[in-house]
Amino acid sequence: MAASFAAPAAAIASGTPLDGPPPSPTPMSGSFSMRGVAPGGGGPQPVASSQMPPQVLTGITQAAQSINQMLDSFAQVTPDQATKLALIKDLLQQYLAEIMVAGAGPISPTAPGAAAPMGGIDHGIAGPGSV
Repeated sequence: MAASFAAPAAAIASGTPLDGPPPSPTPMSGSFSMRGVAPGGGGPQPVASSQMPPQVLTGITQAAQSINQMLDSFAQVTPDQATKLALIKDLLQQYLAEIMVAGAGPISPTAPGAAAPMGGIDHGIAGPGSV
């Protein structure tokens, strides 16, 4: 005996949105803007590169590493486009270098955080006569 998978007539007649066909997709015309839809005027407010918190710089760096890996994968699949992908990687590296320099801020020996890798008496040549 074959099981019947048809929905009972009472369930179809209930009129819930899930019982009917899906809505037809409406084409988007013009340019899309989040202004007025999301709070804050369409997302996070722009911040100058020199004012980015370290967490943002870390996130951008991690994302760039993922992008670099994807570009390498693309180059393996489409070797005829490897030159263009190399240019994109170079531009990404230039971008990272610029925002890291701008976002690094001034370095001071009294700045909070990890100690600067400057060495000390236990690094390098200890003193006169030791070579």
